[in-house]
Amino acid sequence: MAVALTKPAVDDFIDSITASQLDLMFEQVEVETTSALVNRELSNSGIRPQLNIVIVAIRRLDGERLFNPSGETTIRTGDMLIAIGHPDSLAKLKGLAKGAVPA
Repeated sequence: MAVALTKPAVDDFIDSITASQLDLMFEQVEVETTSALVNRELSNSGIRPQLNIVIVAIRRLDGERLFNPSGETTIRTGDMLIAIGHPDSLAKLKGLAKGAVPA
């Protein structure tokens, strides 16, 4: 309620996501050992340009949390990627994180 009064644009965006008006979702995706994403920098992973997904945070196996990771951040086995994107793109990211070969 306070957000709606003090930050109406933020409130409108959150409402758009939760009401599926933008067809966006938040998802958590765990990176497995067999994934082609392992040891790649975010900027070279293809996640943003090919899947149109934004990685908003990464939770490392050791509990470290990276908010708004830079393009130079290296993806590691066991990382939990917190992502926002369209459902079909998020499904593709899940496949990549599990080790599926990109189409």
